[in-house]
Amino acid sequence: MPARKSTVDEVKEEVQKDLAMERYHQNMRFYGQVQTTPQEARKEIQAGRLKGYTDINPMWRIKKLTEIFGPVGFGWWTQNEKFSSMQGLNTGNNPPEVAVFCTLELVVVDPETGEQSHPIMGVGGNKFMSNEKNGPYCNDEAYKSAYTDALSIACKALGFSHDIYYAKDRTKYTMAEEAARADEPSQEELKEIKMRIQKGVDMLTKSMTPDQKTKFSQDVIVKHIGNANYMLCMDMSKLNNLINELLQLASAA
Repeated sequence: MPARKSTVDEVKEEVQKDLAMERYHQNMRFYGQVQTTPQEARKEIQAGRLKGYTDINPMWRIKKLTEIFGPVGFGWWTQNEKFSSMQGLNTGNNPPEVAVFCTLELVVVDPETGEQSHPIMGVGGNKFMSNEKNGPYCNDEAYKSAYTDALSIACKALGFSHDIYYAKDRTKYTMAEEAARADEPSQEELKEIKMRIQKGVDMLTKSMTPDQKTKFSQDVIVKHIGNANYMLCMDMSKLNNLINELLQLASAA
């Protein structure tokens, strides 16, 4: 029979789990805000080689970048934009098709720390001259489209539209994960209960000394959440247990 773990070992394991979970949420703090694409920003492509795929409104990306990091040029920007073109083979009586490409670097600033990211590479392209059934067509927005495409690729590395891109590679495993996520609380639900917790903590500790507040945190918050920072907790059952105790303490005060 294996030796039973000591209380110290069990506490160490719990602390390590809490630290790992805290690191996870810290690492995913931007990804989680942009991984779901709202319906109003989606449009199914009805024709062509991409028929059945989803087109994403580029202004949604710009809006989310601005919401999270700040105005363009201050909280986020692109740099080292480079355009190039490539001519296809001359076939028959048609002129050769021409494709244009854009490479750029997206830079974002962490709103919490003010730290500037390393450049995030994006590569995009579009056709400038194409042969269609009605004859040659010149797309005067090809360079703009190539830039927009390159920005979308850079944003993808931050987690933008994970739900759309990842869905193209669905497997029996990802479908099981999707079913499990259906039971997870929404960001709005988590935000609401955390606001209620914050109000309860503020009310109960407003007249406490710093030492008393520390003890309160250890006795109440850490007991339910595992660490003092409940804002990083994503477990609704733990948050509900914490708020129930806060309500009991408030009614007894």
